[in-house]
Amino acid sequence: MSRSQIMQDIIDTAENDYYTLSEEERTAYCLKSIYDAVSAPGLKSYYERFCGAYAAEAPDLLYSIGLDDVAAILESANAIFPDCIPPEDFDERNDIIFDWDDEYDALFEEWTNEILEGLFQISGELERILDELDE
Repeated sequence: MSRSQIMQDIIDTAENDYYTLSEEERTAYCLKSIYDAVSAPGLKSYYERFCGAYAAEAPDLLYSIGLDDVAAILESANAIFPDCIPPEDFDERNDIIFDWDDEYDALFEEWTNEILEGLFQISGELERILDELDE
């Protein structure tokens, strides 16, 4: 099976029942979601999208594969939300983001740029995990 098909299967499963994914598959989903968000429009969009529902788990997944800098950024971003946990509910999460009224835009831009500097690491880890899942 191709990497793209494996990733598509993971995305499809995540959209239906994220918690049935293995930790390795959830990590791949996390990496792909962050990669896509910071590549264009930025990290804030990660939280605005469907994948933001699982942002609370993302730092632990990233720490587990050695992406400590990115994990720390997500911990900081998560801390902006009430109780330091982005809500899983799409509407609830986006209502909070809307209420920020651009208050955190500069911070999200800074975090996006920091992640972009190491984007090759995210890509490399994603490829490694997809290769392992293909074995």
